[in-house]
Amino acid sequence: MTQPIDQLTRRDERVAVASLSAAFANYDLLVALCPNAERRRWATEAFARFLFRIAVRTGVVFATRDRAAIACALPPGSEWPSEWEYVRCGVLSLAVRLRWRSGLWFLRLGPWFDSTREKHVGDRPHWYVHLLGVRPEAQGRGLSRAVMRPIFDAADRTGTPVYLETMPEANVAIYKKLGFELVGRTELPGGLPNWELLREPSHAFATQATGAT
Repeated sequence: MTQPIDQLTRRDERVAVASLSAAFANYDLLVALCPNAERRRWATEAFARFLFRIAVRTGVVFATRDRAAIACALPPGSEWPSEWEYVRCGVLSLAVRLRWRSGLWFLRLGPWFDSTREKHVGDRPHWYVHLLGVRPEAQGRGLSRAVMRPIFDAADRTGTPVYLETMPEANVAIYKKLGFELVGRTELPGGLPNWELLREPSHAFATQATGAT
């Protein structure tokens, strides 16, 4: 049975942030930025809210009907948000939540992520999935594939790749099952590993859509 998928709006921010915060509660980057567990809870909420707002304003957010799985993505034409968009969506508030040293470190990571993505996609139009989370109690049910389906379908229709990155090495195998290929592994400033993955569009889908042979 196909899992129903909804496109979220700004009205869904509260429930979306709650689910994303649960999914990223112990994410490597946030643990490194905010070792104190109590303070990290507030920082994780600010992190999820910031990235959710970027996607709602300039891209799309897809979620399962129960909101257990959520994907925030930027489509071709909007895959490179401006610094002003980051400010409008709360990056400075997040930096404050992280305190000054970790906040400055986080702000410096943005250009680094951009340059790493550019290394793999160049000037090709692409989908950028900058946040994909599944609540811990719902993991292992195939919800990542379900919530990514609208993005994959749109990318295949236009012959566009999909790019994402992750820090836990265990996630690499999950994304490979979704059709991604590992295209790089680099280290963030501070020594954290970052795994970069790219999914090329399905030729079969594109051929079917255009009627080509």
